[in-house]
Amino acid sequence: MTRVTEAHLEARRDQIVNAAWTCFALKGYHQTTMQDIASEAGISAGAIYRYFSGKEAVLKAINDRSQEIGRALVEAARARSSGPLDALTAIGQTMLPFFNDAMFDTVSRVNIEIWPEIIRSQELREGYRGELTFWRSEVTQLLREAQDRGQLKPEVNVDALATVLMCNWEGLRHYRLISEDFKPEAIIDVFRALIPEDVLAEVEWLGENITRQPPEGGPIAAPLYAPPWAGGPQPPKRNEGGKP
Repeated sequence: MTRVTEAHLEARRDQIVNAAWTCFALKGYHQTTMQDIASEAGISAGAIYRYFSGKEAVLKAINDRSQEIGRALVEAARARSSGPLDALTAIGQTMLPFFNDAMFDTVSRVNIEIWPEIIRSQELREGYRGELTFWRSEVTQLLREAQDRGQLKPEVNVDALATVLMCNWEGLRHYRLISEDFKPEAIIDVFRALIPEDVLAEVEWLGENITRQPPEGGPIAAPLYAPPWAGGPQPPKRNEGGKP
C-alpha cells in the first residue's frame, strides 16, 4: 500500500485552496459550493473532505496563507533593507501596486464578501485578529525605529500612525471599488509629510511611482515577493456580450 507523504497532502491542500480562490472569484463566496471547489481542483466531491471539513475550513486555510505571506514579506524587507524607512518602502513596493493590478476588483470584492463570515466565526475572527496584531506591531516598530533615527518627525505618535496607515489601506481598497478617485498615492502623500525635509531629500525615490514599480536607485531593485493574489485566480473570462 502506497504511503501518502505529508508533502503530497500539503500539495493537495494548496491545490484545493487555489481552486477555492478561483471559484470565489467567479461565483462569489456564498454561491460557491464544496462540489464547485472539488471540480475546479480536479478531485471528487468526497475526496475534498479528506482535507477540509467544509468551506469555512478552506477559508481559514486561505487566511493562514495570507498571514504566512505577510510574515515572509516583513522578514525579507528587514533583511534586504538598510534601515526601517527602506523596509517600509520595500513593503510598499510590494503591496501598493495591488491597486493597479488586474485582479484588484475581484480580490477586493471577495474579501469584502467574506468579512461577515470572519465576524461570525470565532475561529476565523481570532485568526484575523492575530494578523491585524502582527501588522500593527511590525509597522509600529518600524516607524518607531525610523523615529529614533531621526527619519520621522519627533512629534509623530507612531502607534496612532500605524493604526491610521492600516485603516487607510483597508478603506482605500473598499472605496476604490466605487470610485477611482480614491488613489493609493494618498498614503504616500500623508507619509511624506511626516518625514523631516532633510531626510526626505535623501529618499526622493519615495514617490508616487511606488504604486507602479520599484523606482530606479531605490533600496530594493524589485518587489520582494509576488503579492498574495499572484498565481491565484485570473479575471473571469467574458463572452462577446461582456458577461462572465
